[in-house]
Amino acid sequence: MNYTTERTRRQIIQSFIHVLQTKRFSSITVQDICEDALIHRTSFYRYYEDKYSLLRDFIYHISEELIQLNQKSDSNIFKSLVDYVEDHFVLFENTLLGSDGHILFKSMVKIASDIMREHSITGNEPISTKINQSKYPDVMCDLYATSFMTILQNWISKEYKYEKEELFEIFNQVMFS
Repeated sequence: MNYTTERTRRQIIQSFIHVLQTKRFSSITVQDICEDALIHRTSFYRYYEDKYSLLRDFIYHISEELIQLNQKSDSNIFKSLVDYVEDHFVLFENTLLGSDGHILFKSMVKIASDIMREHSITGNEPISTKINQSKYPDVMCDLYATSFMTILQNWISKEYKYEKEELFEIFNQVMFS
């Protein structure tokens, strides 16, 4: 991929992120993104089929950030993920809670599951031990990731009115009981 292509893709993703700060994904149009990126619609369509293909690229972008964060951090996986969501709260609120929220939810479950599986290879905390001792480690990771994302989604939607520290307590209770 050449420099101009990569730069334009990043510009489009950054504009998408910027627009997501003010609108739910379901309300965003390609024109909104183009106006923010100061590009013509034809430029957008040179790189993306539609806003859903951009969402997939955005999810990939998030997963790369989370994987790097997990590799750099020696803290609890869940704490790192909750901290990341808290730092990018509006983005998650505008993507997870809209009518198309299931797309990001499913992707985030996959990302969390992959991170747990990867972490379990070298980790020695209770969840890694449970995953490694299981006859079905991939299913265990999916189960934990789905539980985690459901709790997180309910926290973002304010259905659960817990402080961040209480979330960690809940995760510990659910995951390690």
